[in-house]
Amino acid sequence: MQIQDFVKAYQAKSDEELIQLAVAPERLIAEARLALQGELSRRAIRIADSSEVPQEDGDGHGVHRSIPSGRLQTDDGQDEGVGDFVAEVLRTYHSHFWLFFKITAPAVFITTIAIITARNEVREISRHLPRGIELVAHRTEILEMWLVNFSAWILSWIAFSFVFGATCIAVEESAAGFTPSAWRSFLNIRERLGPFLRLSLLLLVLVLVTEAASVLLGTGVFWVLHQWRVHPSGLLTRVVSYGLVGLALLGVSRFFLAVPAVILDDCRVGQAMFRSDKLTQGRWLTLAALLAKSLIGGYVAAMCPFWLASFIHATVPLPSWFPWILTIASMIAVTVVEPTMFVGFALLYLKMSALDSAPSKVLTSVN
Repeated sequence: MQIQDFVKAYQAKSDEELIQLAVAPERLIAEARLALQGELSRRAIRIADSSEVPQEDGDGHGVHRSIPSGRLQTDDGQDEGVGDFVAEVLRTYHSHFWLFFKITAPAVFITTIAIITARNEVREISRHLPRGIELVAHRTEILEMWLVNFSAWILSWIAFSFVFGATCIAVEESAAGFTPSAWRSFLNIRERLGPFLRLSLLLLVLVLVTEAASVLLGTGVFWVLHQWRVHPSGLLTRVVSYGLVGLALLGVSRFFLAVPAVILDDCRVGQAMFRSDKLTQGRWLTLAALLAKSLIGGYVAAMCPFWLASFIHATVPLPSWFPWILTIASMIAVTVVEPTMFVGFALLYLKMSALDSAPSKVLTSVN
């Protein structure tokens, strides 16, 4: 959004609404803060350094309010820890539940269709392949199955990248005092579509490279254990494998704030990557909490309907459309759980960007 949009919106707001926005300047991007400060100056509401603000007396001459200063410290700070930040993410999500549900639902639908289609295609190809050592001779079919699965994965990545971008716009509009819209959030991505797509593909490459590195590292770990004649259990194998992949994703997540940097602040791709790396310094616990809540929560949400269905006795007759009911339930559950990570990254960017530019924190209202 342009600064003129914020200027027009703030001119239509009351003094009290402007003060409420200025209480938490860490939620506003640079353009919104400039427009807000300009409107406050025009209405003779000045910035002060104290947390005590004049409240109106009986004659209406002075106004003093006690306004808390909104701040986000680093992980070792005392103002806001990881738990407080996650709680704020959840409050933001719950206050606009249907908005984020509508933003996320198309990507979940596209991903589900892509995965089901790819799975059926792979099953059809593999049905004609031999078993055992003879399978090695069918390299073309094996490559075709890999490309089908990879294409579905790329389509899913791009779809959720658009969800991330639209969520950033919606969170920024909400923080700036606008009424966000799912459709308008997607449309606004068009203004930065080229850099946004390039950044999405760059992040995809980073994820693939780091995951490949984690797989190689895991292979090395198990090779060393084999040399030491240590035979890890299935549980230990899964823990080590998932743990290495999780660490790889955590490392890449330091660059995820590049998406709001491109969408909200018109940064170039390279500039956005460096800015994201700067803003996430010392925020490992916050990044880990957002990733864990989304990845683990999303997996559990997706599988929960099928896990519950497994308790149904095999002798109970089920209609032919029952698997589709489970799939729809899984889609709804993922749509409910998944937005929290995107909301969290958007809020983290707004807060850390505000701290990086050292905004004013408290207001005084005078006649």
